[in-house]
Amino acid sequence: MKLNVGMCPAMTKDVYELLQSSGVKTVLDFITSDVELLSQRCSLSYKVLLSIRRLLLAQYAAFPINGTDHYDEMLSTVACLATGCQSIDALLDGGIYTSELTEIVGPAASGKTQFCLTVASSVALSGQNVLYIDTSGAFDPSRLQEIIGRRVLAEKERTAALCKIRCAKTFDLYELLDLVDSVKAAIDQGTDAFYGALKLIIVDSVTAVLAPLLGGRQSEGQGMMVHLARSLKFLAADYSVAVVECNNMVQGEKGVPKPALGRTWLSVPQTRLLLTMERGERVTSQASPISSQASPISSRAATLVKSQRQAVNTSCQIAIGDEGVNG
Repeated sequence: MKLNVGMCPAMTKDVYELLQSSGVKTVLDFITSDVELLSQRCSLSYKVLLSIRRLLLAQYAAFPINGTDHYDEMLSTVACLATGCQSIDALLDGGIYTSELTEIVGPAASGKTQFCLTVASSVALSGQNVLYIDTSGAFDPSRLQEIIGRRVLAEKERTAALCKIRCAKTFDLYELLDLVDSVKAAIDQGTDAFYGALKLIIVDSVTAVLAPLLGGRQSEGQGMMVHLARSLKFLAADYSVAVVECNNMVQGEKGVPKPALGRTWLSVPQTRLLLTMERGERVTSQASPISSQASPISSRAATLVKSQRQAVNTSCQIAIGDEGVNG
């Protein structure tokens, strides 16, 4: 932000012009300057400059927090949720983190929905609540029940885990944004015990609701995409929940596949996991295009392509079977 006359009582026209002549033109320039040296260079009172500095810091700087308090806050708000697949947990440094947005990207039939159902099952079996937002009609409750049933034998535990998962179907971006707002309101108001223990939100997928608004003469598409990105990241950070969303792959330059939704979306997720089919793997004809049923055993590769804490471009082998994603 540029310095302006009157932005604080001591910022008179004379002071402003002297600062400008010394190359101090923005708030950042002023804040990062040594006050004593600036006083000598501009022939201004040290006390006047110090008072301006204090007022600018109070108005424009972020609220300061010491390292110990920040560390304690991180411990109380950040948790690591196991995905239900040991090799992917190792790849992600323990699992999926709350307060972050994690993207699962891959071509059609690469196992994105199977992974989401497996993560939902794992988190629910640990006693945490999961909201599964289905935007493409891929959610299959019988498949979810099968995965949970393969992982625990006791009927009581299976029933308890299924009660921890809610599914909301929305096939429109505006409905999705309204749903995100209603989740925030439910957590704030504390009227629904389910949202009080909510730890994971899955959006399968963002591509289904964003793609129709992008390209061509749809000028509002980019703005709405940024709005959704901010809403999901705000939800994750402010309410200490993990948000997992799915994205598709499209053909990039020279035919090289890349994540859909363009460059704007590339910077949105803190973590991105790429799922790809093994060479020679073929989609079975037993399932319809919108079905989430897995083939008896199918091999996939999971590659970490974006991370804040782990080395990228590391991979592991996974398999998709009756119990979901394993490896």
